[in-house]
This record gives sequence, structure tokens and C-alpha cells, in this order.
Amino acid sequence: MPTQGERQDFLWRPNDNSSTTRLRYDLEAEHWYRSFKSAEMKHQSVSFNQSISVITLLMNLVLSFMILIVLLLIDVFKWVRSWNK
Repeated sequence: MPTQGERQDFLWRPNDNSSTTRLRYDLEAEHWYRSFKSAEMKHQSVSFNQSISVITLLMNLVLSFMILIVLLLIDVFKWVRSWNK
């Protein structure tokens, strides 16, 4: 096992209290916090209310589309019928 001095990818992290070091640590902490929150949200189970609302939304969309098609067919039928007279 290589020692710490032999590792080529070792990143030295200063332990001072300078503003740049604190800013760098804060940005890194914020990055990891967002990453873990994002991963947590991906694995969160969907609630019953959310699934019902999505299903209801899709059903309303399909119903509206069907009503639109029926109204268009009625108008086309009226137009063809008046054209034949």
C-alpha cells in the first residue's frame, strides 16, 4: 500500500482559518448537500395523493381531447350537410 507521500492524486487541504479556505469548504459542503438531497429525492416513494392527482390530470387531459374531437366532428358534419343542400 503506498504511503501518503507516494500518492500522486493526494490533494492537500489546508487547515487554516482564511476566508478562501472557508469559502472553498462551504462550496464543497453545499455541493455534497445538494447531491445527497437529490439522491434522496430520487429514492423517495410516491405518495397515494400524488399518484391519484397525476392519474386524474391525465384522465382530464384525455377527456378534454375527446370532447374537442367530438365537437370538431359535429362541425364538420354540419358543414358537409349544409354544403349538400
